[in-house]
Amino acid sequence: MKKALAVCSLLLALSACGNMIKNENGSEYLTQLEAEPIGCTFLYKIESEVSVYDADDARRYLENRIADQARPGNAYWITSQRTRPNEWVIFGPERAFILVANVYDCPHPRSVRTAKDGGTSVTATPVIIQHQVNCQDVMYGGQMTGC
Repeated sequence: MKKALAVCSLLLALSACGNMIKNENGSEYLTQLEAEPIGCTFLYKIESEVSVYDADDARRYLENRIADQARPGNAYWITSQRTRPNEWVIFGPERAFILVANVYDCPHPRSVRTAKDGGTSVTATPVIIQHQVNCQDVMYGGQMTGC
């Protein structure tokens, strides 16, 4: 009985390490910018708040919200990010991520000049992420980073 309980808890721990939020409606094609872009059209400002375990999931949730808009744009710049504690939480994330972003329509979203370096360099980061966290070390005293 104890072995079955241990196996079940191990499987639960490993399944919790997977990304909770998946890309939807083409949000994986959005470009995250490091600074305010030059030569792009500002469309709107958006704020998202979500209770998740990982900052990548919060960003992916923001991207899905951008893709769901009537005029989604093709690039965004996160202007503000913060967390707040979730009160009265027994099971689930202990904090909520709040992201504020400006959404832009850029003629060439993969090569956008930004104001970060005076507009002289190309600094656009594609959003396609293939990241996997190995949580097997957690059972043996390892750090829980990203799980």
